[in-house]
Amino acid sequence: MSISSIGSSSSVGAYGGVSASTASPIGETSAKDEFLKFQAMTPAQKMRAMMLAKLGLTEDDVKAMSPEDRKKVEDKLKEMIKQQVQDDPERKDHKGLVANIMA
Repeated sequence: MSISSIGSSSSVGAYGGVSASTASPIGETSAKDEFLKFQAMTPAQKMRAMMLAKLGLTEDDVKAMSPEDRKKVEDKLKEMIKQQVQDDPERKDHKGLVANIMA
């Protein structure tokens, strides 16, 4: 089996570059389809999808919200990203380290 054969039955579509494969019934998505959609996302899109999942939401849920509710969700996502950056163990050892060693 070659790597190029993985997902070869999928076609290019509007969502992340991949549409549902013809192997699944109309209206249903298989685990393979979901995986291919997720893998087609950019790292930022993956991060957003995972954070929305933590909140129990999807992009479709956010799109259907009122502007006020959508702003609340976006603000919550910003706060989650800020917290994740602050909790990054690789950054903890570099506090106060701001220097231009090339100067």
